[in-house]
Amino acid sequence: MFRHIPNILTVLRLIGTAPVVWLILEHEFRWALLVSFLIAVTDSIDGWMARKWKLESRFGAIMDPIADKLLVGSGFVALWYVGAMPLWLVMMALGRDLGIVLAAAVLNWWKGVREFPPSRLGKANTFILMCTVAAVFLDFYPNVFFGMSAFIIVVSGARYAYLGIAAAK
Repeated sequence: MFRHIPNILTVLRLIGTAPVVWLILEHEFRWALLVSFLIAVTDSIDGWMARKWKLESRFGAIMDPIADKLLVGSGFVALWYVGAMPLWLVMMALGRDLGIVLAAAVLNWWKGVREFPPSRLGKANTFILMCTVAAVFLDFYPNVFFGMSAFIIVVSGARYAYLGIAAAK
């Protein structure tokens, strides 16, 4: 049972995305921030547990980044829907992730590449986007965070493009 705790936490993060979206749609930004924070804590705990006690799994390696993307992406879309996030930024964030997924699928099909480890810039991207969501929730200089998000989306996307091209050779 203990060895499954990181995966259980990942599944709880996936499920926890729905209440965050609902709270955003209800304009309950402070509650959405609290639930998002709790989800982020479980993300840290499951990663720490998996590394510390060597509980890594294929499921966790695949689902952990999906849970992050689902939380951030759906948060961005919900915030756009309620008028708190610019559409251009939502399109940049979702476009980057879609591009990465499509490139990974092509590399898998074409070259048999199966491993797509996250880069530091990719992790920084996720962190900055999560901070941007929090900045919107708190009305704390969201335009500054929109600019930082756009920058990290472009830089991390370019890094993944470089890594993809190198893997295709």
